[in-house]
Amino acid sequence: MSLLNRLFPARTAPAPDAAGQAPGQWRSLLIPAVDQPYSNRALEVAFRLAQGTDARIQLAYLIEVPRILPLNAALPDAESVAANALHIAERAAIPYKVNVESVIHRTRKAHERILSLIPEEKVDLLVLGARPDRTRGLPGDMARELFLAAPCEVIVDYIANEK
Repeated sequence: MSLLNRLFPARTAPAPDAAGQAPGQWRSLLIPAVDQPYSNRALEVAFRLAQGTDARIQLAYLIEVPRILPLNAALPDAESVAANALHIAERAAIPYKVNVESVIHRTRKAHERILSLIPEEKVDLLVLGARPDRTRGLPGDMARELFLAAPCEVIVDYIANEK
């Protein structure tokens, strides 16, 4: 069994939902980022999938607030990084002419908040960028946990040493 199959076991494709939406016809895509810039390739994957459709892409940047601070505590450095990452991602979406919403979420545990966003925002597809070096995208262990727990389709872009 390959390392990829052990980390990300195969999942069965979902049947059409009550609205008759078949797998692969996404209305809402979620691309989360936590404490790092977005994975360029994950953005490109999501933008290409949504291109030419009326699908909505939510760029969600999650700031993990330490428990010793109130959830609404001022974190200017983290807020600046989040705003900059979302701005860059929004600009990357322009050539694809896709519907993009950007939101900063404050949370205690990022993976739990990402999972709660899926039903709240009626997300059909979760697009994850994961890297072993933790310089862009999500940490590999968080991407694996989200892949296994997400109640929607998931695409994981995992390419070592992305530039």
